[in-house]
Amino acid sequence: MRPAVEQYLWSPASHTAHPPISRQLTGKNNRRLGKFAGLLLALVAGVCSSESVCAQVVIAQISDTHICDSRHAPHAATNLNTAVQMINRRVIDAVIVSGDIGESKSCWSQAKSILANLKAPVHYVPGNHDVHTLDVSTYRSVFGADYYCFTVKFVDVIVVDSQLLGNYTNYSATSPPPLPAYTQAQSAQMLNWMNSIVSKEQASIAAGHVAIAVQHIPVARDYGFPPDTKPYWIISDPYRTREMNALHALGVKTVLAGHWHSAKVFDWGGITWRDGPSTSWLPWGGELGFAVHTISAAGTVDTEFVDLPNAVP
Repeated sequence: MRPAVEQYLWSPASHTAHPPISRQLTGKNNRRLGKFAGLLLALVAGVCSSESVCAQVVIAQISDTHICDSRHAPHAATNLNTAVQMINRRVIDAVIVSGDIGESKSCWSQAKSILANLKAPVHYVPGNHDVHTLDVSTYRSVFGADYYCFTVKFVDVIVVDSQLLGNYTNYSATSPPPLPAYTQAQSAQMLNWMNSIVSKEQASIAAGHVAIAVQHIPVARDYGFPPDTKPYWIISDPYRTREMNALHALGVKTVLAGHWHSAKVFDWGGITWRDGPSTSWLPWGGELGFAVHTISAAGTVDTEFVDLPNAVP
């Protein structure tokens, strides 16, 4: 863009378009024209220097806000407000809230009122504190669809409801509890939907788009983390294999997740999993904060974990 604009401004052809006028511009008028041209060139240079910004997508990820969890996170609302203010000071294309938003419908309303202060568009993903085995309709009545896709510039984001891929009601279970028949049906519908958009997404990728996914619960541990071996922390088979097959077919190379309240980046099953920290509390230690993911047109993802200064659970 810059060479073309400069050529238009400064090439002999551009000056010969109105030779009488240009010859008459002397003294004060000529200095004004010079200043104007300088300002215009600075503006053009500014636009051109931001071309790299135009060729990337920046997504802020807020996770595990746990509004109204007075036992573990009495300062959850304050911390979420801090995260919103910090994100608003950045250039962000979209914000994703990756689950465990609040402990009840009224707590969801409080979370939404805080998140409404964000300058960037907000997209919600359910967590296991939001959707249990038989109440997904309650979540949908407040937030809308629990699985869907949206596009930010050239990035197609596929939202997955991980609570339809396992039963997380019993934290203490030592083996994966079965899904009730109703949730099995909901799970099948979601997986069928994921498979139904494969052709469209493959065409989108061929046209230059990048596909990523986001869900609350990761499919596997980060090679020993979390140290608790209960199935509560991951998606177990057969649902793990079914989802991984769909993600691979969709061309997904990156998945944003939450649930662990810890900042993690690890590879598993040919996909890079980027687990965002919590803004509310720390079951495994670490720092409260949020994640910022910068995605290039080539599909590379750079993740920055941003701590909330002086935040306490």
